[in-house]
Amino acid sequence: MVRTVLWLILGSLLLPCMSSSVFSADSIPLVDRLGLRTDPHPNACGSPIYSNLGGSSPFFSPSTPCTESKDEYALTRFNFTQKREPFNLQGARDMPSLVNQGGSRLYEASNDIPLFQEALTAGIQMVYRDPLVTDNSATPFTNRMGAQIVIKGATASMKYHAQYGFSGQETGNTSFTTPNDRIGGKLMWEWNLPLLTPKIELSRFASNVEGNLARAQTIATQQKFSLLLAAPNWPSLTLGYARKQTDIFTRPEGPLSDAISTESVSANLSFLYGASKGDWSSYYKTSRSEFVENESEQEIGTKMRGSLNLLEPVDLTPQWGFTRRVTSRGSMINDRFFARLGSNLRVSPTSTLNPGVEFARDLNRFDSLRSDTLAAKFGYAYLAVNDSLHVSILGQYVLNQRTNTPSNPQIYDISLLFEKDVRDYLHLNHRQQTLSLKIAHNQQMNTFSSQSPSTQTSAMVLVSIIP
Repeated sequence: MVRTVLWLILGSLLLPCMSSSVFSADSIPLVDRLGLRTDPHPNACGSPIYSNLGGSSPFFSPSTPCTESKDEYALTRFNFTQKREPFNLQGARDMPSLVNQGGSRLYEASNDIPLFQEALTAGIQMVYRDPLVTDNSATPFTNRMGAQIVIKGATASMKYHAQYGFSGQETGNTSFTTPNDRIGGKLMWEWNLPLLTPKIELSRFASNVEGNLARAQTIATQQKFSLLLAAPNWPSLTLGYARKQTDIFTRPEGPLSDAISTESVSANLSFLYGASKGDWSSYYKTSRSEFVENESEQEIGTKMRGSLNLLEPVDLTPQWGFTRRVTSRGSMINDRFFARLGSNLRVSPTSTLNPGVEFARDLNRFDSLRSDTLAAKFGYAYLAVNDSLHVSILGQYVLNQRTNTPSNPQIYDISLLFEKDVRDYLHLNHRQQTLSLKIAHNQQMNTFSSQSPSTQTSAMVLVSIIP
């Protein structure tokens, strides 16, 4: 029902753009109504060119100037894009996971309608993702599509933004600001003063847009208030307050199973010095469940991170932080401390090294349990100047220790990715023609266990030909 209302709103925004002759006997063709051709004389805007997608609808060359007469039919243009995501073996661990690493096509259509010049603009965005594999178990059609209405504007010192839309569970990465499997909207407003910038954001989103009776549904209502203090040549400070109410239902329009209210205050200090930058942030958050009486949970945390450019080809990215979670009755006191040191070493214009080390300690003070994790990582990447060859090597060593067990499980993980552009060999008229090879090795062992180490080695070869 809500999506039906959304499509009606989209139609109401589109109808004012159309002439009354659209509904006459000699109505404007579909290609005109979509804004693909806004002049009734084909030769007025240059010679038509045809899409390489096999369609017969003509598009006009953007290099040819086109001047429309005020007395002739004109329609705000829609921007249509089609993108087929290339396959990437880097994130694939096995053959079933390869389906989620690319190959599907994404269609997007957008249109901006200026209402009062830059002071107010109405925008329409629609997306649809074509599944890579279609079978009887395919999800509903609307689960792969989304639509969004945006009203935004700006003055000399203010910016404002309002949106409402929905995004299916499988739309994937798009230009949408509506999260996947969400329906709802938000309002944003900020005021740029000489030294202060207050900002307000209100949002309400509901999950499970398909109304699947087998899945729970959450409705999250959030209010955010922030204040940015920035002076020239000084670090900037941001103070924030947020409140969020999350209602959890057993199913759409079902009984309420839990309601969690959360409040948080935060502070963030950002600084910039030459080619180095960093920020320090701290927060305090408290949450309470209406279904658990007389007990709430508090969380406090702080984190510092930065990017240091000590030498011309070397960048260091240190990071450390601490969090503590406690309950009002003292039934839980969990501490976590972590520290990371990453680096980026540019060996040559085409080669990069990325060594790093991480340490984390989790401490449960209520049960006197401690868990330490030490990880050493190494990465190497080579990318040819013409993008014809890509080689990537990733490796890591992870050591875990717990106080309640003498075991110390260790993990060795390494992967090699080789990707070669083979269009010079295949000579096909396709956008992507690549040959990929990935070899991965994973080993888990325990020095205090008599069991043999668990070892897994896999190799995948992929020939990707995408129009």
